[in-house]
Amino acid sequence: MINGNQLEVVLDTRKDVLASNSGESLDILLRLRAPMQEIEGNTRAQLAVSLVIDRSGSMNGGKLDEAKRCALDLLSRLKDDDWVSVVIYDDQVEVLLETMSVRIAKTLLPIRLDGIDPDGMTNLHGGWLKGAETLAPRAGNGVVSRVILLSDGQANRGLLEREAIYEQVRELASAGVTTSTVGIGFDFNEELMTAIATAGQGNSWYGQRAEDLAESFDAELGFLTHLVWHDVRIHLETPLLTHMGQIRVRNDYVQNAGRQYCLPSIAQGSEVWMAISLSMSEVIHLQDNGSVLRCTILAKDKAGIQHEFTVNLPQLRVVSLADYQLAQENELVARRFNEVEAADIQREARLFVRDRNWSAVERLMRKLEERSTENPWLAETVRYLRTLLERRDHEAMEKELMYSSDKLKNRAADLNDTVLFCMSEEAVKPAFMRKKVSQGRNTDSQS
Repeated sequence: MINGNQLEVVLDTRKDVLASNSGESLDILLRLRAPMQEIEGNTRAQLAVSLVIDRSGSMNGGKLDEAKRCALDLLSRLKDDDWVSVVIYDDQVEVLLETMSVRIAKTLLPIRLDGIDPDGMTNLHGGWLKGAETLAPRAGNGVVSRVILLSDGQANRGLLEREAIYEQVRELASAGVTTSTVGIGFDFNEELMTAIATAGQGNSWYGQRAEDLAESFDAELGFLTHLVWHDVRIHLETPLLTHMGQIRVRNDYVQNAGRQYCLPSIAQGSEVWMAISLSMSEVIHLQDNGSVLRCTILAKDKAGIQHEFTVNLPQLRVVSLADYQLAQENELVARRFNEVEAADIQREARLFVRDRNWSAVERLMRKLEERSTENPWLAETVRYLRTLLERRDHEAMEKELMYSSDKLKNRAADLNDTVLFCMSEEAVKPAFMRKKVSQGRNTDSQS
C-alpha cells in the first residue's frame, strides 16, 4: 500500500491473514522509498561536511597518508559552494580548516595537510564534538550537515562514557548535524563506532586496507550527494503501546525524547525500512475496535521543509491455523526478517568470538548456514565468516560480525532489491547501496 506522491510509504505483512493460537508474531515491514525521479531537474541540497581525522600515533604506517588522500578526494567531490571543515585529533583537538567554502578550501587544505604527522593518544569524543561545533551554525535551512568521524584506535582521552557520547550525538543529529563513522584496520572500537553512527542517523563503514578506506569515502559522498530526505522520524501509534512487551522494532534505530524512531536519511533510488513485530493474538483481539497500528512519518526535503505521511495497518482476515500455515509469504518481508534474525545470531556469535569460545561460535555458524540456504548474499557472507572461523582470526571476525549485522539490520536498500545476488552486478551500483560479502574489503576484491 502506497501513500503520498513524493515519498513512497509501503506497509506489508509477512502474510495477509492472521490465525489465533498460531504461536507466531505478526511481522510488518515499513518501507520509505525515494524514487529516482525525486530529484530529476533539481539541484541537490547544499552540503556542509566536517571531516574529523584521527592523527594519533597508531595512524602511522601509511594510514594517515591515506586519510589525507581521502580528504582531498572528498573535497574534489563537493561543489564549490558547499562548505567544509577539517578537524584533527590525538590527545588534543585542532581545527585544521575552519568551515569555509569548498572553493577556498581547495587551495588551503593540501598545504595544511602536508605538515600533519601521527602522534599521541586518541581523544575521539573531543574530535567529533569540535567537528560538530564547526557545522552547527549552518545546520538546517536546507543545508545537509554531516560529521565524518575517522579513527583506527580506541578512545582513551577525553569523554569515555559511551551513553553520554551517544546522547550528545543524538542531540546534535536532532538539531541537524548528523554523523557517519569510518573505522580503519582492526584496533578501533567497533561497538562505539557503529553506535555513534546509529545515534547520529548516519552510516558506519570500515576498511582493512587503504583502498577499502577510499571506497568508504566514495560510499559516504555518493550517499550525501544523492540525499532527498533527511531528519526522518517515525511515530508508531497503537493500543499495543500499553503492552510494551507486545511490540518490537527489530532494527537498531534510536528514539528521541518524543518517542519517535530516528531513521537514516534517504538517498534517491533507495529505501530505508523498519521491521516491526506485534503479538498476533493482540492484533486479533484489537483490530475489531479500530486501527491496530498507525505509522506517522515525518521527513524534511532538500529545502528543509517538513512533510508528514501516514499509513495504517489494514484489517487482516482471521483464518484457521491450517489455512494460515498454507498462506503464501511475502518474499521480501520474509527475507528482511530472516536477515534481521541472522544479524541477531551474528551479534551473539561475536560475543563468543571475543571470549574465544569456538565451540559456541561453531554452533551459531551452523544456525546461520541454515538460515542462508535461500539467500545467496547471506550464504556468501556466512561462507566468508566460516573462513575466518577456520583460521581462528578473532580480530577480523569480530569486526565482520559487527559490521555485517549492522548492514543486515539497518542498510539502505536498492529500490529493486531482490533475493538474487551477483558481486559483479553489485560493483556497478552506487557504493552506498552495494551488498558486500566482506564489509572490511572493497567490492573489487570480493569476487
